[in-house]
Amino acid sequence: MAENAAGDKKIMFSKNLIITGTPGVGKTTVIKDAVFPFKSSVRGFVTEELRSLGKREGFVIKSMDGRQGLFASKKMASASRLNKYGIDLEVLELIGVSSLKAGLEEKKIIVIDEIGSMEMFSDVFRKTVVECMASSCPVLATMRKGSKPFTESISRMSHTRVLALSRQNYPDAASEVKEWVKYWADKVEMKALQAGDEG
Repeated sequence: MAENAAGDKKIMFSKNLIITGTPGVGKTTVIKDAVFPFKSSVRGFVTEELRSLGKREGFVIKSMDGRQGLFASKKMASASRLNKYGIDLEVLELIGVSSLKAGLEEKKIIVIDEIGSMEMFSDVFRKTVVECMASSCPVLATMRKGSKPFTESISRMSHTRVLALSRQNYPDAASEVKEWVKYWADKVEMKALQAGDEG
């Protein structure tokens, strides 16, 4: 019984946690609510919708250290386009990728919201995502349900758990994510204190 409990805990608190779900189910909201009390232990970024008169017009990237920029817009002229949206890869790399690299350097929890079709236009982003997932840093990421081969291979990496979010399981899933963040934030803070004592 004890062995089963330990195994369940190991799975629940896998180093990498990927939240999947359909657009609008609340993946970003779950992450923001979970990391809010532990901001000092978290780096990375979230992607939020830009809406006008109730309609989605684009997406804004917001890093955990307070930077933000317009990542995609229906009105944006860009060589990189997905459906109706022009994509600013410079914003993705200057804000998104740099925030991931900061997480690696500072050995924090790394938030990647999201690993999706728009982000796949950047080779630097793809390379950095793999580096984060393979590192010793805990990673909390989101993916759209039914995503492309690259994102499927990411979800199959070792020490990675995939949590499917839906309207039906939202409260339970949100609670699990909060527990995961607290578990790893405590470990990040403990390592920081130990490093301070050694210094």
